[in-house]
Amino acid sequence: MKDSTAIILHDPVSCAARHALWWMVAANLVGLWLSLLLVFPEIGALTGELTYGRWVPLHLNWHLYGWTALGLVGLLFEFFPQTRQFFSRSAQLGVWLWSACLVFGAIDWLSGRTSGKIFLDWSGWMRVCFPLVILYLWAILFRSWYAHQRSLFLAVFLVPLFGVCFGLYFASDPQVYPPVDRSSGGPSGASLLNSTLFVVLLLLILGGKLAKNTRGSKSDIIIWVLFGLNLILGVFASQLPNDHHHPGQITCLATLLVWPLLIAVYFKNRTWPYKGVLWSRAMLVWLMILCLHGVISFLPGILDQVKFTNALVGHSHLAMAGFTTSFVIFLLQQILSPHESHVFEDRSAYWRWHLAAFTYLVLMTGVGIFEIIDLSFTVDGGWIKKSLYLGRFVVGIPMFLISLYWWKRLNDQVLKS
Repeated sequence: MKDSTAIILHDPVSCAARHALWWMVAANLVGLWLSLLLVFPEIGALTGELTYGRWVPLHLNWHLYGWTALGLVGLLFEFFPQTRQFFSRSAQLGVWLWSACLVFGAIDWLSGRTSGKIFLDWSGWMRVCFPLVILYLWAILFRSWYAHQRSLFLAVFLVPLFGVCFGLYFASDPQVYPPVDRSSGGPSGASLLNSTLFVVLLLLILGGKLAKNTRGSKSDIIIWVLFGLNLILGVFASQLPNDHHHPGQITCLATLLVWPLLIAVYFKNRTWPYKGVLWSRAMLVWLMILCLHGVISFLPGILDQVKFTNALVGHSHLAMAGFTTSFVIFLLQQILSPHESHVFEDRSAYWRWHLAAFTYLVLMTGVGIFEIIDLSFTVDGGWIKKSLYLGRFVVGIPMFLISLYWWKRLNDQVLKS
């Protein structure tokens, strides 16, 4: 019993999963505080200079770089299995260094030191340290590949990963900014298409690397060909005017609507290491809602109304609390040991999470509609605004408690093994 516990405690995949869940808990707790500040702004005086704007980067970055990214780091350890054997301690050190960057980054953000760019708030010495940690983890992956595997697929996989640390440093420069649709102040259809296709690529790689194709090799070829054509279309769309009124931008973005169905077919043809289907179904449903919601929100006459309203806040939580969370949990179930994966199969927690996420979307869409009708609603919405904001705080409570429940169960499961 002690030997098996030691193995799990030294498994970098399990370590990455526990750290990822911890940052989900921390990000949700900060989210609760932010939602409470919107209901009772006067309590902000309790934290002095730690204002709403200084807490926001913690909520956003801990979800992106903690919960989401560390789940993907666990996937990389699974792709390079030697990191779970000969280099497990080095890989675990990388996870701890990653979490340390999130701690010191939070100190910077709470102190007001930031690049001013959403999700790219790294500045000063942390703008150097965090990419160096990514480079350290890349070196472990490369060492694992060079010493034991040397497969062509993983070699191709390592090349773009090498550029991530440099890309992050470059993108965090306040002087560097992506193309912006000047008519809306938001991203172009092409940038939305290409960023979503990256998620589609992750899903395709996940299915191709972790699961066995049992009955659909021809459909796989068709899906990969369609993905390649969609990428070419994305490059073409990048050359079009950055205007959400342009028919080409709208048409290119609308091609995303086929991918929930194609991914569903792709997944159905596979036998997965973990047979549970709860989170794969949730992931596909949220992906369908996300794509449909995103395309509709981008349309002329709609984007002009919903931009910079809480309707877009609802969309971002649809992406993170709905699709991304379902995706990361589904991913973790495939790479963790069976008894660890079973932690996420509690149906009560599953349904409460999705009900809370959907309610959050409805509430923020409601606030957005009131803001569209009357722009002064943002400042002087009276009891209606306070009630909707209070509802957001209330649905955030079970989301925080459920994430805490998952983190505690996973840690308890490791210690009981």
